[in-house]
Amino acid sequence: MSETSIPVGGIAMGGDCGVAKVDVSSDGGRTWYKTQLGPDYGKYSFRRWDGQIPLHPGRVPIMSRCWNTAGVAQPMQPIWNPGGFMRGNIETTTIVAG
Repeated sequence: MSETSIPVGGIAMGGDCGVAKVDVSSDGGRTWYKTQLGPDYGKYSFRRWDGQIPLHPGRVPIMSRCWNTAGVAQPMQPIWNPGGFMRGNIETTTIVAG
């Protein structure tokens, strides 16, 4: 990355499968960057991930997207259901950089 970047990290879960990869974005999902995954403790466990995203002055929407071992990615929008179960869509956290 040629511009200023910051480290990001978290945990992911692949639902009823393992975690295959996690991507991160700092431009609203137009560009995705690969992360490094921590140890795999089994298909029902959380998996640590760490990466870097470019940072620019102003509002920066940070997003992470998990892909499970079945090849399914988190959707951008939630899939509605009456009980609110399985709400595994991509969440955005916006920071302000100076």
